[in-house]
Amino acid sequence: MPSIVCRYTTTSKSALITYPHQSTATLQHSTRLPTQPYPTRHQRSFINIPNIFNNTPQAIRTLHASRTLPFPPSPLYDIIASVESYSDFLPFLGASTVTARDQNTGYPSQAFLTVGYGPFTETFTSRVICDRDNWVVEAKSGGGVGKDGKPIPGADEGLFSHLSTKWELVPLTSKGTGVVETEVRLEIQFRFENPMHTAMMSAVEDKVAGVMIEAFEKRIKEQMTLGR
Repeated sequence: MPSIVCRYTTTSKSALITYPHQSTATLQHSTRLPTQPYPTRHQRSFINIPNIFNNTPQAIRTLHASRTLPFPPSPLYDIIASVESYSDFLPFLGASTVTARDQNTGYPSQAFLTVGYGPFTETFTSRVICDRDNWVVEAKSGGGVGKDGKPIPGADEGLFSHLSTKWELVPLTSKGTGVVETEVRLEIQFRFENPMHTAMMSAVEDKVAGVMIEAFEKRIKEQMTLGR
């Protein structure tokens, strides 16, 4: 059988193959595979949610809604100043109890309000501001809501570090008929103590103010029909 001699040289990285009665042939071998870069992987979050482990104070969130109703402001103001009846028609409000009244006007100045959505429900001591001259009723809970910067005991307890609900009436005159109408404005400001609650609320918060002002509009029509 004819012999075959193979010799590999390390310097040229080639193979020499010798056959009897034939000339030496050189076969080139590739000693390195072509380099291919790894594909770049782009990561994208599916949804953006607040970092619930972040200790940075949460920003105060603000919601707005408004309606124009075909009534003068005076009877509307009497309804929004009746804080004790809030739980009868406002969603997210389980109970409303007036605990103090202004000695001069008789309007509420302090109240217990039970606020909640789903499994989260808390009762707060709220300072109530009734400014009839400017057609404003505002209920505030959280630290520093008392007069002259003095907090009200119990106002900073529970889910919220800040909670404010402000109703404002703006008298209007219809251009066509001259009838006095009223724009009802609702502003809700809140900040949760726990960032996890902020994340959970973010899915529905845009609907809260609209639902509340719709409930107020329904209440107005019922009361005006009854001849209040």
